[in-house]
Amino acid sequence: MNEKDFLENYLWPSEARLDRTFVYPLPKIEGLKKCGDFIVQSEHEDTFLTSIITKYESDILGLRLIDIYKNTQNKVTGVFYRLVGELSIVKTGYPFLRLGAGVQNVNMFTGEREDLATRVTIHLPQADPEQRKKVFQSVSDQAKEAGISCRDVATSQLPAFYGSVLVTESKGINLDIISKLREYAWNSYKVLIKETKEKIPFDYKPLKELMIFNGARLEHLAFKKMGLSVPEEAQAAVFSVEVSGV
Repeated sequence: MNEKDFLENYLWPSEARLDRTFVYPLPKIEGLKKCGDFIVQSEHEDTFLTSIITKYESDILGLRLIDIYKNTQNKVTGVFYRLVGELSIVKTGYPFLRLGAGVQNVNMFTGEREDLATRVTIHLPQADPEQRKKVFQSVSDQAKEAGISCRDVATSQLPAFYGSVLVTESKGINLDIISKLREYAWNSYKVLIKETKEKIPFDYKPLKELMIFNGARLEHLAFKKMGLSVPEEAQAAVFSVEVSGV
């Protein structure tokens, strides 16, 4: 082994390879500053997964934001499920707001190849009924003005504390709808902070355990149904970045 080569060339951070034209502007959050980059990558069987995750914090608002761009794709079949600008926002004392922004060419439930589609989901786990109603109604009202329809969907596979999910679906690659709903989600979370009382201390542990352990396994099985092989460890790593730190 060449010592000079080892000292200069051994294991540097992976290149992100994320075209900035696909990156959305961040919500207009006062005092928001970048404080970390994470890359989670895996290759298993014919599937590769690359997740580029950026963490931001606002000391002014006591708030943390996670921005995620992720591609899970079968190198042989071309089947993919891509997250384009998933958001996770949390202010201490309030529930997490998670916005999933998926573009895929495979049916998530049957595993059959299908036309391209965009699916945006908004989650507010651990919220009380008043908080969830306030946020979902705010998002739905803003979306309706833009001609976007949303529906409230129950989550039978998850524990009661997770609650329902607000879902919007569109044919084709609809990056504009993702951009709008990112904005609406933050606007609605501001309403939550302004109009409901914080809960101190807020125990985030049930959500963390659900996502890192049970959630990672559920995602592994869901991907398997779509013909994508994603190890639980890789998905758990993504979820760990998303929910840790509060």
